[in-house]
Amino acid sequence: MDRQSAAVANSSQSPAKRLRIGFIHPDLGIGGAEKLVVDAALSLQRLGHEVEIYTSHHDRNHCFEPTRDGSLKVHVMRSYLPRSIADSFHLPLAIARQMSLVFQLILSITLFNYPGTLPSFLWPALTSAQPTQPFDLYFIDQLSAGIPWLKIVTSTRVIYYCHFPDKDVGNSIAMQRAIARGQSGPSALRKLYRIPLDLFEEGTTDYADKILVNSEFTSKQFQKSFFRLNRQPRVLYPGIDHDEYTPERVSEKLRELEEDAGGDRIKAAVTQLCKSSSRPTFVSINRFEAKKNIALAVEAFASAKEQYQASSKKLRLILAGGYDKRVRDNIDTLNELKKLCEERKLKHLVLSFNRPEFQPPESAPSLREMERDYDVFFLLSSPGPLLHTLLLSESTVALLYTPTEEHFGIVPLEAMACGVPVLSTNTGGPVETVVDLALNDEGEVTNEKATGMLRHASAPIWSHSMILLLQLDPQRRITISNSAKERVKQTFSIQKMSVDLERACYETLEKGHVRSEEGLLQWGSTIGIFIVMMATFVANVYLSQKP
Repeated sequence: MDRQSAAVANSSQSPAKRLRIGFIHPDLGIGGAEKLVVDAALSLQRLGHEVEIYTSHHDRNHCFEPTRDGSLKVHVMRSYLPRSIADSFHLPLAIARQMSLVFQLILSITLFNYPGTLPSFLWPALTSAQPTQPFDLYFIDQLSAGIPWLKIVTSTRVIYYCHFPDKDVGNSIAMQRAIARGQSGPSALRKLYRIPLDLFEEGTTDYADKILVNSEFTSKQFQKSFFRLNRQPRVLYPGIDHDEYTPERVSEKLRELEEDAGGDRIKAAVTQLCKSSSRPTFVSINRFEAKKNIALAVEAFASAKEQYQASSKKLRLILAGGYDKRVRDNIDTLNELKKLCEERKLKHLVLSFNRPEFQPPESAPSLREMERDYDVFFLLSSPGPLLHTLLLSESTVALLYTPTEEHFGIVPLEAMACGVPVLSTNTGGPVETVVDLALNDEGEVTNEKATGMLRHASAPIWSHSMILLLQLDPQRRITISNSAKERVKQTFSIQKMSVDLERACYETLEKGHVRSEEGLLQWGSTIGIFIVMMATFVANVYLSQKP
């Protein structure tokens, strides 16, 4: 019996009934939200439940391995809607794409329940899914738009996993863009445009039978943002399988990756870069987005490089993360980081293991040249085994986790599972995962259970912290490594998440069959808000086209 089975066997709240669960996620790319969905689906599947994932986009060259290798059953629902119009209207179009997905799924379930309802030549034009057996439960995350429709039309209970209220995410991004344009804040038109969208999010979220969040930080923000709902979400920490981060397991996965790569020179160069252990290395792993504040890592590294006196050991910084050429924010962020490197006189190199068509170079420098000539490396959308190899490398000093008020942050857990100290901002979810060293006035560690450092997002403070991490004695690093691994096992393991998630599923089903009169007031108000939202969207499109 494996650990997950044992954990479930020991849980007194784990009934024998096995469930059929449908996951709804907008885009199965590479990111923390996608990692949560993949891990949640895998954990329930390993517990014996039948799981299927429905999404509007799935790029096999830009996704997590279980969604590509057949471990999970993934259905891509056809959609001709763009992600944006003139780099605007992202949310209305995301809602429209999810509604398209949901309506196609509802039709495929209807065709299963009532075969012959439509001529066989007609239904492929209406849905890209085959007739589908109904589900016992739905798990929806990121967007709440489809919750009322799935719940009422299919009479099926719904769990909603709120990574963070979109109204707050949207406001944060809008503020960043306004500041970048030299403005004090978002325009009045933008605020008006968001009113129906925010009300729509609130109304549809309230339809969920159970609401889960990823941290205490997100729970407090949820209650603050949706105070009218008067609902208390349950914290379900994302978990990781710590066994996947052992040197033996990572080496095995890396060998498989190298065999698949064949003689590709770019892939060989990226692999060697991650395996190399000749230079003290700081690692940042995050999507290339402005809100991730990766510039903090570059600024702090530049200062630390100037201060570090061990000339025989030249420091290096590796910035790895998801990069999607469809996302303007990804393109702009990478360009700004490259420009920052040039300003700070840091020689940099951009590499991508999968080498998409849009990304040079066609050939890579030798390992010797990379070791000698470059300070900063950008690794775009690298496979998990490469990133884990990098974290396990003897050269890796620490993970730099730069986002401010990150909702949770799965990457610090992955670093801790590898025994790597984490330097993170002292805000958001990382405050709940990373245990600070608690240095005294003499710079001595006072917390024996520490797993890293929590510091204000300031380049001078971070550069000083990086120097302190470089100067840790070997025994202290071993203590931190052991504490980090133990913390992941005890509090943030995939086994614990599996049991807690399964319990939430059964508790949701205990509400019984969805009654036809359930939430009629909300249903009516939701449709009303949807109509207002679409009218506002059309008005904004019209106004944007006026000279």
